Amino acid sequence: MSDRPRPEPATSEGPTLSTGRGRAYRAGRLVCAGVHITIGHDDRLGLTRRERRYISARFQERLDRSLRTELIQLLRCRGAASYRIAERIEPIELVIDESDGHRIVGCLQPPQLRHGQLRDIEFGLRELEPVS
Repeated sequence: MSDRPRPEPATSEGPTLSTGRGRAYRAGRLVCAGVHITIGHDDRLGLTRRERRYISARFQERLDRSLRTELIQLLRCRGAASYRIAERIEPIELVIDESDGHRIVGCLQPPQLRHGQLRDIEFGLRELEPVS
């Protein structure tokens, strides 16, 4: 046995998450009164700064008819077709209530899991521009 000090074992804490409730707007019009927003920061090596932050949203209360139609279209298609549909959808603005009205503007992305009720499905959000 050696008396050399051993390094501490590597720990994998995983991504850090913050969640909040908010509202969704499009062109200044309320399209969803209750959105559950998750913002995560992934500390894995090899990711660019933009790839480290990810945002997902679950649209839960008082969903506008046009937004509901777009979300259902994203659910029905898979693969490249769903990403083409996501590109045609207008950007959405999320306002987080718990953080003094912090705003996030982005484009909806197809969900990873596609089963269950619409209110329980998490849609990705590709952030367009950082807005405070």
